[in-house]
Amino acid sequence: MKTILLSLLLAPQLASADACAGVDPSLDEADRTRLAPLVGRQLEVRGVTLKRSLRSGDWRVFLIGARDADDSFVFYAGDPASQRFVDAIGTFALPVGEKAIREWLVENLKGMPALLAACVAQEAMKAAAG
Repeated sequence: MKTILLSLLLAPQLASADACAGVDPSLDEADRTRLAPLVGRQLEVRGVTLKRSLRSGDWRVFLIGARDADDSFVFYAGDPASQRFVDAIGTFALPVGEKAIREWLVENLKGMPALLAACVAQEAMKAAAG
């Protein structure tokens, strides 16, 4: 009985810790070098750096930094080299709380995989923490 109660109490923390399980975080240096200026041109900002990449299915999300802008998430529903971004959202503009961010993403970015939305929400919370 104690084990069951402990499991129930820890479940939200464990789920949060594993939110990015199954999401591909890979971004090799060649892609980083090739995609950063492309994302910058699409957003019309200079000095873009790709801090994080998250991929699930056809969707790809970058956490970017830019010279004259706040850190932002940039969402693609396909290949960034051949498609324009779906949305770009400053980390400061997201709702407060991991659950609220996840729900907002699923509701506002139609077709985004729920797994990816959960991962982005987790990453947004990490970015906000500093």
